[in-house]
Amino acid sequence: MSRTRPADSSSVLVERTAGLSAALGAFVMVSTAVFTITGTMGIHNVLVGGLTAFLASVHAYRTGEQRSPSIVLAGILAVLGIWIAVAPTVAFGVERELVLGINGVAGALIAVLSLAGVYGSIKTSSANTTAA
Repeated sequence: MSRTRPADSSSVLVERTAGLSAALGAFVMVSTAVFTITGTMGIHNVLVGGLTAFLASVHAYRTGEQRSPSIVLAGILAVLGIWIAVAPTVAFGVERELVLGINGVAGALIAVLSLAGVYGSIKTSSANTTAA
């Protein structure tokens, strides 16, 4: 007999939102080369986009394989999403509309998806506590 636990809807929500956040992080990282974002803003997008993609991938893997989503990882991803959205204006003073649009939309989506992941993590934690 197999002893796998069935996936509940909360953990599936966390896994999918983390996967989408990883894809958006990779998009921010690749946007530097595709849309020729130069200077320190380009380096920033490569580093922060790569970090976001890595952390979101770890979060998705951990949720999918171990069924233990991390509220901390989801919170860190939300903060990274907010930073991606505001960094061009706050830290770099970029005025190029394409960069502002890419970072603003991708950062906002990462933040919203990560907050949905926090919600799903809380629901999964309370469901595991109730079941135990």
